Amino acid sequence: MKPLPESLEAQGRKACAGFLADHPPVGVLAPDREAAIGRVFALSEFALSAARRHNDWFLDSLTGGMLDAPFDRVGLEAAADDLLADVRDLPALQKGLRILRTRYQLWIVWRHCLGAASLEETTAGCSLLADVLIDEALVRLHRWLTDERGTPTGAESAEPQTLVVIALGKLGAGELNLSSDVDLMFCFPERGVTSDKGLEGGDARRRGGELNQQFFVRLGQQLIQALDPVTEDGFVFRVDMRLRPFGGSGPLALEFAAMEDYYASQGRDWERYALMKARPCAGDLAAGWALLADLSSFVFRRYLDFGAIESLRDMKARLVADRKHPEDVKLGPGGIRDVEFSVQMQQMIWGGREAELRSPRLLEVLPMLPGLGHMEPDQERVLEAGYRFLRDAEHSIQAEADRQTQRLPESDLSRARLAAVMGFDSYEAFENELNGHRRAIAAAFDDLLGAPEAQASVGRLIWADPEDLERLHESGFRKPEAAAALLEGLITARDRGAVSAEAKNRLDTLMPVLIEDILDRPDTDLALARVTPILRAVLRRSAYLALLSENPHARVHFVELVSTSLWLAETLTDHPAFFDALLDERLLTMVPDRAALGQAVEQELAPVRGDFERALEVMREFKSHHVFNVALAELRGTLPLMKVSDALTWLAEAMLEAAVDLAWEDSLARFPEYAQPRPFLVVGYGKLGGIELGPGSDLDIVFIHDLPASASQFLHRLVRRILHVLTAPTYNGTLYEIDTRLRPSGNAGTMVSSLAAFTEYQQKKAWTWEHQALVRARPVAGDSALAGRFEAVRRELLGQPRDTVELARAVVQMRQRMRDQLVRNEESYDLKRGSGGIVDIEFVVQYLVLAHAHEHPALTEFTDNVRILEAVEAARLLPGDAADRLREAYLSLRAEWHRSVLDIPDTERAAQTLSRYRDDVSAIWEDVFGGVEDSAGDPA
Repeated sequence: MKPLPESLEAQGRKACAGFLADHPPVGVLAPDREAAIGRVFALSEFALSAARRHNDWFLDSLTGGMLDAPFDRVGLEAAADDLLADVRDLPALQKGLRILRTRYQLWIVWRHCLGAASLEETTAGCSLLADVLIDEALVRLHRWLTDERGTPTGAESAEPQTLVVIALGKLGAGELNLSSDVDLMFCFPERGVTSDKGLEGGDARRRGGELNQQFFVRLGQQLIQALDPVTEDGFVFRVDMRLRPFGGSGPLALEFAAMEDYYASQGRDWERYALMKARPCAGDLAAGWALLADLSSFVFRRYLDFGAIESLRDMKARLVADRKHPEDVKLGPGGIRDVEFSVQMQQMIWGGREAELRSPRLLEVLPMLPGLGHMEPDQERVLEAGYRFLRDAEHSIQAEADRQTQRLPESDLSRARLAAVMGFDSYEAFENELNGHRRAIAAAFDDLLGAPEAQASVGRLIWADPEDLERLHESGFRKPEAAAALLEGLITARDRGAVSAEAKNRLDTLMPVLIEDILDRPDTDLALARVTPILRAVLRRSAYLALLSENPHARVHFVELVSTSLWLAETLTDHPAFFDALLDERLLTMVPDRAALGQAVEQELAPVRGDFERALEVMREFKSHHVFNVALAELRGTLPLMKVSDALTWLAEAMLEAAVDLAWEDSLARFPEYAQPRPFLVVGYGKLGGIELGPGSDLDIVFIHDLPASASQFLHRLVRRILHVLTAPTYNGTLYEIDTRLRPSGNAGTMVSSLAAFTEYQQKKAWTWEHQALVRARPVAGDSALAGRFEAVRRELLGQPRDTVELARAVVQMRQRMRDQLVRNEESYDLKRGSGGIVDIEFVVQYLVLAHAHEHPALTEFTDNVRILEAVEAARLLPGDAADRLREAYLSLRAEWHRSVLDIPDTERAAQTLSRYRDDVSAIWEDVFGGVEDSAGDPA
């Protein structure tokens, strides 16, 4: 803490001496205490005045060490209870509240002027003081009014009702400044009437009790009267009620249902902005939090909210227009309000999907933004440093005289005080530091929400006259007639009466720049053909048009991706909400693991427990969104093939786990005796078991249990319900296509088998191809103990010694049967079944496991072909680098198969990929199976 300038030092010594002469303390003050008094009195006229009016309290607090630490809620409430114990009317309440406010305001100013309080301590202290004084006043006023008019009672609950005071703005965020007003809203849970208490003898109308709203409006008026007016004892807080529904013309207090109806039907974007900092600060806090939870979907939209950008831009323009006083550290250029807007803008856009951004506290949210990809780290550091400096300056300005101002002082004395509190030797040094922060903040603020791009000239001309075929052809469309038809169709859709004026304007803003982006593509006609159906689909949800207009980076990627992938284009048409993934760069590299996906599914399903059909929709929405994100990352090249398969397999496992839980709970209504334990298992085969799922893969599954035979009815119902969860067509389609033919005895067998029956079948009746399938079998959902037992059975079955000649003959025969099913020419481009393709590699792997696992148990450890081939290489079961070559071929063929799923299959490209590896794979096949007689008959 720097010494004060000599003039202020002398002024402080004089003020301290005068005070102590007028109010001698008990005992001798330590020199450091006198120095502190002199310093604070030199810097704050309010502190000197308040200490004189409350000298006994001040000296007791000082000598007792109370002022050496921040106050807490317990101590403040005890002081309020003591001071207000005998209060019986409004004038006495006004006086007591103002005494409390002045004393504790002095406490805050004292610590600020001595440099003992952080910014967080000061704002928390101011906010706590407001919370407690508002609540203490409300408790007494409510009691007095119920004594006079009866208890307000809920019409439905028949429970007593209490006013809820919602704080907004800085008080709502717990960031109140030293001399701020308080933005409040009054509400109550239920409509109803008051009891008759106190009304007997009144007129007939009043004997029935007054409406709850009348009661709470009156109570709200009394609360404002207790807090707001300036009396001989000062004031408590200036109260601003203009942010309530309908503003200054609206009712002073509203029931919760009316609040929810208002925001649902009439709420505007600036009200969402205000409610981001809403917090119940007095009254029925639990009810207040419940109301805000219900309003959360209004404040924070579920998907990225770029529809609010126009409103945000208008808000920003108004902020700029309000800069009438450059010397104002709050409203001037690069001021506090600019930082607040910079943060709340990100909260409004992203908060619906990223719950961590919903905190009302700026200094909690701002540091998160770089990590979430919404702000550059340097920009965050500039804003945080500037915000802290400006808020400290604001408090220092207000501490001088307890005035609600954020303007820099004009007098030399006030300037010297401000510089000293802020730790500077001179006002000029302070001003230089201040201006540096403000310039940096202003630069960051100016970067936000720049004006939409100027419409590109060619795109504007084409959109204005899409029938100009010559211009379309000259611009790059090879089929101008088709392009004109697509654009005309979009214009026709735009001009329908059901499309809002806002949507029409957004489309007209977007199309010129979007056409320019399309013209930059080598496949211009294809890009336009895939883009226009998506735009027609989102006309009634035009926030996505705004998203594309406002984000050139996202728009370019949108055109590129839908040109690359028909699957993605069709998915966006069906699910426009997936547009938000185009902006979230984290989705391109961050894949949630199995545990995280399971937790996420549970969280999504928790609100719809008990609603079976709604749960099906939630699961389908969840799965579709995650598959889209993974496919997007694969198309962008940021997620390699193995990671793609991992992600899609983990997702399927999470869905299966949820399906089993949902079906089991649904079945307990008829079979309550099977609530616990749950020895049930879903075993994945094929790509699911091999951790090799791709977009659109079906699931090969088998159900295993270890329940008694008497549970057969329950088990069959359970499996039917699981399959219903997975395959029932709903508004959002099916969850997965399911294949259960790999169960014991195939379609002729029961849908679910005990582990004992499964084991016996595999040992005595299974065909060779069923043991081949077992190579890739893996528990994917259900009871972990039963899963361990299944794994032991699988290893034992795969590890049995076999006649390798007979085994090879059976594998070759099965492969030949598959080749025989190919139609003419498919052999050359079928990536899976063609010669040298995926199936050939899989059959080689399966043969090697079945033939050698009894000598090399490591072959049974994994179920995916890549790691099995690593075990094959380690066991030296193939010559040279053959295992490594098979791995390379397998991954390349699978990657091409993924591409064919995500776009229109390209037989020429598939044939080229297959031909690249066919000879090598076929040669390895010959090394493994050469000389095996391809006898007729079914494979054994």
